[in-house]
Amino acid sequence: MMINDKFYRMLGLAVKSGNAVFGEGAAKDSLKSKSQLVLVSADASDNTKKKFRNGCSFYNVPYIECSDRYSLGKATGKGFAVVVSITDKGFADSLTNILEQSC
Repeated sequence: MMINDKFYRMLGLAVKSGNAVFGEGAAKDSLKSKSQLVLVSADASDNTKKKFRNGCSFYNVPYIECSDRYSLGKATGKGFAVVVSITDKGFADSLTNILEQSC
């Protein structure tokens, strides 16, 4: 999936505003209560992808597989990021809309 700069800028804003959770454990915990969107890097392990696809399906949270861990990390100010959970509905909707428009 082709990810554009607008997506990464919006993701960066979500992180800076405190509306993102990083890491498998924290993202999995946020699925139960506050996650609005889960982003998983395309180069994540098959087990990680399956775990989050199933969890997102169960809790009715949108799941997007995108980019690679280093591109997600750069956008979020980390070295790398395999799983990012967006906890704000507005940011989740904006990120989803940007991806839909770029396809």
